[in-house]
Amino acid sequence: MKNNNTMSPREYLGNHIFWLLIVMLWYRNIFFISLPQISVALSKMILWIFAIVLSTIGWLTTAKRRRNNLSLAVNTILPYEVYTVFAYHSYLPWLVWISIVISGIAVIVFFCLVMSSPIKNHSRKNVIIRRRLKHVFALSRVLVAVCLLLLIVPTGLRLVFGHGLLETNVAPILTSRENEEWTVKNNIDVVCLLTEEEWAQLNEQEKLDVLGVIANIEIRYLGINHELYLKSAVLDEDTAAHYNHRNHEIVIDLDHLRTSEAADVLDSLCHECYHSYQHQMIELYDSAGSKYQNMLVFQHVDDYIEEFNNYSDGSENILDYYYQTTEITARRYASEAVADYYELIDEYSSSG
Repeated sequence: MKNNNTMSPREYLGNHIFWLLIVMLWYRNIFFISLPQISVALSKMILWIFAIVLSTIGWLTTAKRRRNNLSLAVNTILPYEVYTVFAYHSYLPWLVWISIVISGIAVIVFFCLVMSSPIKNHSRKNVIIRRRLKHVFALSRVLVAVCLLLLIVPTGLRLVFGHGLLETNVAPILTSRENEEWTVKNNIDVVCLLTEEEWAQLNEQEKLDVLGVIANIEIRYLGINHELYLKSAVLDEDTAAHYNHRNHEIVIDLDHLRTSEAADVLDSLCHECYHSYQHQMIELYDSAGSKYQNMLVFQHVDDYIEEFNNYSDGSENILDYYYQTTEITARRYASEAVADYYELIDEYSSSG
């Protein structure tokens, strides 16, 4: 890497501050998840520390002789790549380890190539070795930053296009009232994992698999005529879960899955399952014709249609979101469903 400067010292420092803030906003909106076993607030503080400290070290080591766009890019992205390695290793272990191994191999090969070159001027041997080590350190940072893009790019594409970091291993079902496999009684060993003592011992994938069983029980109970695909991803702050009817997809927020009590996560899942049921009620209403549309079973469907067409997500007014009929009935159903699940857990546990 050539020791060339293409920016003035002030310009170089200003660009570091500017891009640190820009990338922080971008990373927080797309990539950010909390570190394992660490709260969201503390994880955000650690991210800022990573960004400021590592970017400052990069600036200090390149401010004299390598003030160029390559150094700026490396100093800017490397802190976020390092944070991603620590934050995502539980969810994308193979991708993280592949990136680390390739980075390590690249650095070792480069170190061997540089240091194995014969030294002709033995009187300046120590000076030459120090110079080579500085060169190795400078370029190794570039190699690591480039290799860790193997983690950043696929993960970013996965998140941007709506793919979850985790997906349940439980295959979703189509409804069938005769499908006795998907009842609480026949899955009581899994359902009992919703007790707080058991839930706290599970990792995120195991929790999502428990919820996958619950989702199938809900499909059967509610009579939903399509699969519900369950996954976990990083959602907007204050969003515990959401349902996408176009894809029949329920997404649980990763931090909600990781840190919340079982009853709260179960409530979120049942809430979103009921949103799927509401959409199905609309389809039934449309196909019933005017002769049957005044039946009591359809009493809320006009509100569902209006609210789903003009849905308020609470970003402008939280009360508009909270008092939508779709949300009121979903909250009511979820609350009753959670109570029923824990009542059945107590009943089957005591009888067993």
